[in-house]
Amino acid sequence: MTLFPADDPDKIPFAGVLPAAPRPYVLGEGQGEKSLVFDQLFEILASGDETDDQYGAWTMKARLGDRIPAHVHLKTHEFFYVVDGEITVWMDDQSDYHSRTTLTTGDFAFVPAGIVHAFKIENTTTVFGAGTAGFERFFHAIGRKTDLTEPQGVFVPDFSVMRAAGEKYATVFMPEFSFRD
Repeated sequence: MTLFPADDPDKIPFAGVLPAAPRPYVLGEGQGEKSLVFDQLFEILASGDETDDQYGAWTMKARLGDRIPAHVHLKTHEFFYVVDGEITVWMDDQSDYHSRTTLTTGDFAFVPAGIVHAFKIENTTTVFGAGTAGFERFFHAIGRKTDLTEPQGVFVPDFSVMRAAGEKYATVFMPEFSFRD
């Protein structure tokens, strides 16, 4: 069952980068679909198209930065695996689970759908992530296509763009949410 649109226009500018079908392929470093979101470089390595709508996989590279806005994915499970560096992850189920954890190289965090979360890059960091198929296009919807291989510069999407992407990809931004630090 596809949770996100199969004919997603957010993948059109990237046509031909990934095979768009479940067949074998290899990507060299920096050859995936790339978008700059805030000061983070997201690279999609596999999408729902390649995995029969099972999952999407990406990397995120960033330098020291501010905490991203609190948000919740209503339909997407997501994980963070720190390939290199340090990232602080906040998670809150708005009931009895509240955490703030600094992950370092080799650490892992799982964020089920419905959990409010945010993160902050503590130093130059690479994170491998995966989530529910189709959600990976969210990064394109709020970001700017790029050919960068390392994060540089800042792209701040207009809040109306963030809101529209959130509606499309079942993500609610909660900038007023207070985590229990």
